[in-house]
Amino acid sequence: MKRLCLAVVQNHPSQLDGALFQKIAQTSDFDLTVYYLDTGEVSKHVDPELGFSPNWDVAVTSGYCAVSCPRGFLRRLRFLRRECFSAAKYDLVIAPGYARIDLALLAFLFRSQPLGMRLDTAAIYPESYIKARVKSVVLKYLFRRYSVFHPVGSLTERFLESMGISRGRMFRFPYAADNDYLHVRSQAFRLQRDEIRRAQGIPPRQFVALGVLKFIPRENPLELLGGFRTFHATSPNSMLILVGTGPLEQEIKGYVSAHALGDSVRLVGYGKYSELPKWYAVSDVFVHPATQECWGVSVNEAMACGLPVIASSGVGSSYDLIENGKNGYQYATGDEEALACCLKRIASLADRGRRLGEYSAQLIRAWDFQATIASLKCALGAMGCDSADRAARASPVLVTDRGGVV
Repeated sequence: MKRLCLAVVQNHPSQLDGALFQKIAQTSDFDLTVYYLDTGEVSKHVDPELGFSPNWDVAVTSGYCAVSCPRGFLRRLRFLRRECFSAAKYDLVIAPGYARIDLALLAFLFRSQPLGMRLDTAAIYPESYIKARVKSVVLKYLFRRYSVFHPVGSLTERFLESMGISRGRMFRFPYAADNDYLHVRSQAFRLQRDEIRRAQGIPPRQFVALGVLKFIPRENPLELLGGFRTFHATSPNSMLILVGTGPLEQEIKGYVSAHALGDSVRLVGYGKYSELPKWYAVSDVFVHPATQECWGVSVNEAMACGLPVIASSGVGSSYDLIENGKNGYQYATGDEEALACCLKRIASLADRGRRLGEYSAQLIRAWDFQATIASLKCALGAMGCDSADRAARASPVLVTDRGGVV
């Protein structure tokens, strides 16, 4: 059986997809090449919301074939045309969403290469009527060029359906965490739980809520502080750990000081990827309060580490990963009282949410790398790639109204 020849075009490397690509490259089914559009050194990639490089301490571009595209718009166009869009050398090329003009141009100018699109659009955020209408017209036209689509979750599937894309052309490509890595590291840290808590001045039996987020308005750390403050007023044997940094850091410190929360809130700074399991291991519940987060992979991470999770309705992953009352709760974004109530429900359980966390760990198994690999195989199988001769596909790919490829 021939190997499936797959190319994935990415905007830039990340600690999440890097581990996935390593796993794909280890399988005997795929011949994988990943093209990175952002050609700067990984260690120097600046997160625009933070203003500095995340400086991941896990490998993100090794263990698989990673190719950096040339700098400059025209040079990048020529390179991608030659490598990805005109030679029909791949069974499938997966593009990163619909926002890039260069990829849209290549998709329409060179039609011999079958294309897929990975996207995380969640149509749950406010948008003007005119913008929504224009987007709908443009995207319905653009989407005709793509053979298959790779939504990250159910919200994106619903968006694609609203654009006229059938379910038969959708194959999930979620933002998945390295569940095994996180589970093993968090279990090791859990053995040191009391010692780590002691170092942070946290009593062994204190109920600990955790936030891992950027200190920016979109990720909404002040709402988490407000909800915790309300909860803490009636549950004083509690503490909040905030892992992160960003422009709102001084405002957060001012809030903690103004509301006399200095003994109950710990700001531990930016956490490298390998350090995150430590904070998951010493906490009792994880909270993601973002107002607009198309997915929110930290929810995956917390669940892999065995924590119950609370997330706002602005967090896309909460619609797929949270089963209310079973492994956590979703609350309406902006409602600090509802957030406090969710914290109280979990803290009031005799086992402090341990059973909810165990159910989290079970649920997240369906969102692992193997599930993604299986979904990619299904996409290629649906396109006839198991038996098709790549050289015979030099003619344009046409997508029928019913979603078939002819």
